[in-house]
Amino acid sequence: MSLRAFAVVSMSVFGLLSCGPEREAGNSVETENSLARMLPVDSILPDWNRPSGRPTVVCLRFDARNFDFTGVSANGRGIDVERMDGTPIPFEISVWDSVAKRGKMRLRIESSLQGGGDTIRLRWRLGAAARIPDPIATWAGISDSQKLALTSVLVDDFEDGDDTTLLPSRSRWRSGAMGAATVSGPFYDAAGDGRDGLALRAGFWAVPQDYVVIATSLGTAPRSLRGLDSIVFQVRGSGRLYVAFEHLTGMVGPKSWRKLELTAGWTRVSIAPGGLDPAGAPGNAFNNYGWNAVRDSVTDLSFILQDGDEVHLDDIRLYGVDRDDLR
Repeated sequence: MSLRAFAVVSMSVFGLLSCGPEREAGNSVETENSLARMLPVDSILPDWNRPSGRPTVVCLRFDARNFDFTGVSANGRGIDVERMDGTPIPFEISVWDSVAKRGKMRLRIESSLQGGGDTIRLRWRLGAAARIPDPIATWAGISDSQKLALTSVLVDDFEDGDDTTLLPSRSRWRSGAMGAATVSGPFYDAAGDGRDGLALRAGFWAVPQDYVVIATSLGTAPRSLRGLDSIVFQVRGSGRLYVAFEHLTGMVGPKSWRKLELTAGWTRVSIAPGGLDPAGAPGNAFNNYGWNAVRDSVTDLSFILQDGDEVHLDDIRLYGVDRDDLR
């Protein structure tokens, strides 16, 4: 299916980053205490999120380029969204940082609003008059499979048997070795050890002061992963593994990771940003700067390996982000 780039819906001198193509949506309306903005529904629905005859949930993204955070509290209170007749639209705030000027909200779009030509109204600077976000109403009746597609991205399940990821950018897996380390692969073959299907496999040799890397870029430019809930994957092998989010310029740059010891059998690993190792944790090398240093400008997902001889990876998924976060 075709995938459109972020929409930039003009908001007077500000734009509103949404999940569709670039559209012009008129001017903001300002009152003494609040601002309002009309958004054509078609401008915030990307091609990959247009179900037939059922509701969906779309996202709006805010930053210093497109939104005045004045009058919206640190947790996003003071913003609201409604139909043009004033009927409330359920929404949730998934990211809000007024200091860093970054926000992301998800709002429910009923099937009756998806026919084309409909407009909704975004309001802010409402203070206590704004409704409280309602995640339950936002997702009511949405199937688990649809919610998974809207709130996570499968990096790769390796079932296609090649080095191209399933990311929107279709980036490729690569490998490298530092110092005296050596690496073979990655290869894409039977997962083994009781697991069906294919998986990534790489052989390596790296003493503790050296390392090898299996990695892929997450997009065509640095991306903010503020909304990341967790990374989940299956792994088996030997040695030490660092799961790293990196901001690379060329082949170097700050990282944030979690160190793991591999075992011979398949293990499901789930790591939330709060579970990443703190910056400068004892025993960590290779410039671990911590999550806050890289979360707004991640370029690569890397699996750094030491002190072993083989690794198998499968079903790598990022939760809390969607396809447009990684475009």
